[in-house]
Amino acid sequence: MWLFLAANLIGLAGLIVELLNLREFPLVRDAPAPEPVDVIVAMRDEAERAAACVRAALDAPNVARVVVLNDGSTDATLEALAAVRDPRLHVLDRDCGGKRAALAYAVANGGAASAWLLFVDADVRLTPAAPGALVAHARARGADAVTVWPRVLAPSVWSSLLAPYLTFFLLQALPMRAARGTDPRFAAGNGACFLVRRDAYDLCGGHAALDAVVEDVALARALKRNGARVALGSGAELATIDGYESFAQNVRGYGRSLYFGAGVPGCAAFALWQALLAIAPLPLYAGRAVAAARMRESWWPVVLAPLASALAALGALLAALEGATGRIVWRGRTLRPGESPPAS
Repeated sequence: MWLFLAANLIGLAGLIVELLNLREFPLVRDAPAPEPVDVIVAMRDEAERAAACVRAALDAPNVARVVVLNDGSTDATLEALAAVRDPRLHVLDRDCGGKRAALAYAVANGGAASAWLLFVDADVRLTPAAPGALVAHARARGADAVTVWPRVLAPSVWSSLLAPYLTFFLLQALPMRAARGTDPRFAAGNGACFLVRRDAYDLCGGHAALDAVVEDVALARALKRNGARVALGSGAELATIDGYESFAQNVRGYGRSLYFGAGVPGCAAFALWQALLAIAPLPLYAGRAVAAARMRESWWPVVLAPLASALAALGALLAALEGATGRIVWRGRTLRPGESPPAS
């Protein structure tokens, strides 16, 4: 009885935070902003996605340059990029040992000269309107950077159930009104789609100055420490991102961010929170429905929200175990604190 009551109170508190956060997490829509943007991508073993990612970015009329760093790929990523013929595409080939170093090298050596840098992952497909809309959103919010979460294209049941928990956690756990300011304690970032003013990026030292596996949150914190403001939002109408296939891939996808961002205690707290939500279905259903609407997600996973929360709790515990024993592997490289994750 007391456990059920506590679970419902926790779920209701999370729902209230989520509803308050919606104002600070708007659905970013198409808006004219003709300022030039340079797109920066680090890739490793992305032969099947490389060309589609680059072509989507080049379709945007205000993209001045696309810089791609091939970070030690062992497949045909370079050949796929060579098939894209556009003078705005600049490909660098260097084994940088991870995403953070690869992005730093790409910015320093790719000839990027625009006032705005847009970092995206290889599994992201931008709409032609996306770069301009992100710049317009930054202008409207008085921000020096904008980071949004694309709509997930779920290729499996596992992805449909677990991928939404990234934004669900963000909406229910981060006080976004505080995050609107420059306090680095309240920071969030999504490296899959992260726009930043070049001068603010240079002032904070960029990716070269970061020392964290979760490089997107670290970049947001570095920007804030130097007085920059970072706006958040749903990019569901501006970009899509490929979801992971298997249960293990989904667990490692959010588990690496959870473990390297909060350690074993953070994983354990997340697991307890999700386990409690699984036994308090009413606030859970409401919270998942709100998040699904903002992210333009399918509705059937909302119906299975208690099952998804139980799976997310199990995944967090597995991530804690793998992290504590040094067995979190991503794209063939083992992740450890202080090291850069492989480019994606």
